[in-house]
Amino acid sequence: MPEKLNRRSFMGAAAAAVAATGFAAGAAEEATGIKIIGIGGSLRKGKTTAQALQIALDAAKAANPAIETEIIELSTMNLDPYLAIGTKTVEKPDDFLALKAKLIDPKVKGVIFASPVYMGIVSSPLKALFERMIDFRSNGYPLMNKVGGAIVVGAGRNTGQELILQQLCMFMISQNMLVVGDGPPTSHWGGAMRAVKDDVSTDTDGLATVKGLGKRMAEVATKLAGLK
Repeated sequence: MPEKLNRRSFMGAAAAAVAATGFAAGAAEEATGIKIIGIGGSLRKGKTTAQALQIALDAAKAANPAIETEIIELSTMNLDPYLAIGTKTVEKPDDFLALKAKLIDPKVKGVIFASPVYMGIVSSPLKALFERMIDFRSNGYPLMNKVGGAIVVGAGRNTGQELILQQLCMFMISQNMLVVGDGPPTSHWGGAMRAVKDDVSTDTDGLATVKGLGKRMAEVATKLAGLK
């Protein structure tokens, strides 16, 4: 009898191990369908706002290596807000439709909006995008239940970062997104960085908030995909 019990225990453990391995493999395969996009709202392509976004997305991938990431910078895009209400036509191609298609892709589970500090308000490229995204509010809220995060970069500490974080969070709420901050232990509204001569790497406190945001984005996006 003990031998039979041991055999049963062994077979049960083996079956459980196989099942767990299968689940893990299935979860890893499914996780490849998770993507987080970073939207850079700076007028200066590839500068400190893009640096901060990359740090956050790297932290997201560190939390879940299967997550895909992409940075989209608005500085070279034509997102003329007048096109949203049909009062103006332009000869330049409209970049909004292609950007919209990327954002509403079902595998995109999270979007981080990042802005530099321009006199305490959201940058003009981001504002133009937000005004074009009235289309989303008129067409079923396609960003509903996607994870949203915010990053702000300024030339000094407390130079408007908190004001812009509020603006970004309010916008995401208006799109019915699930807004997250940088997570425990600080649980701020998002990532807030100070740049010195086009470099954010020396801002230790700011780096922690941006990395925390990326990690939190990955955690919630993974749960939304039903993997944890």
